[in-house]
Amino acid sequence: MTLPKLGEEVNLCLSAAKVFEKIISVSEKRSSANDSGVKLSVVLTTYNEMALGLYPQILERLKAFSEAEVIVVDRQSQDGTPHLAQKMGFLVLSSDSNSRASRLNLGIAQATGSVVLLHHPRSLLAPGALEALTELAEQSFSSGRLFWGGFTHQLDWDHPLLRFTSWYSNEIRAKKSKIVYLDHCIFAHRELLGKEPPFLPEVEIFEDTLLSKMLSQKAGPPVILPQLSTTSALRFRKRGVWRQALLNQALKVGFHLNFPNTWMNRIYENRLWLNSDKS
Repeated sequence: MTLPKLGEEVNLCLSAAKVFEKIISVSEKRSSANDSGVKLSVVLTTYNEMALGLYPQILERLKAFSEAEVIVVDRQSQDGTPHLAQKMGFLVLSSDSNSRASRLNLGIAQATGSVVLLHHPRSLLAPGALEALTELAEQSFSSGRLFWGGFTHQLDWDHPLLRFTSWYSNEIRAKKSKIVYLDHCIFAHRELLGKEPPFLPEVEIFEDTLLSKMLSQKAGPPVILPQLSTTSALRFRKRGVWRQALLNQALKVGFHLNFPNTWMNRIYENRLWLNSDKS
């Protein structure tokens, strides 16, 4: 039997020490967040998510961050979506509303955390994202500053137009125009959302735009954390990249012209029905 050389033994010991150091560091960060009074509430709205790819992973990642209060607001799914959340021990609420904003309001009303994260149902946050948000909250609370923002957006399809879409969403829309879409997974100090519902305008589309305007008026520009929020490109895959991109721009024009939000949502959801049904 060949005995390991002394140098190899030293390297193995150093590697083990580094791993142990990381474990201790994560543990200390979580303990510090708890001691500071930071509590994170996650509100996740769902509708027939089981076959769409990311939902089980999202729940697993939320489950791994045991300090978070997770509230799932389901729009009467028929595919087992609420049952999986219940199985994992999360609070599940049911709503028949076609308005995602209405479902978010229902979840926020139940949230007890000092920070609320509005989790997009088809966006997967990178490992460490919730820890980074908790650390941001701890720093903000210690300085007495209210904050809001989102994570860095990325689509799960490597296409030139979609890379540009994410770049624009991160660098122009969020940082320059102070508009953060829900697929960034918007977060905010609970105080900024108000004391009484509705916390968001109960429209069927562009509720994230209206929320961003409200939050930026109260607390200034958003904080965009570097951790990724990787969003399913399902709409682009099913409709076609250019067709979906043009539809998005047309609906933005409609929003600025004050077109009826229910009509715009029916066009946006037509044949896909990812956030609402045909009713």
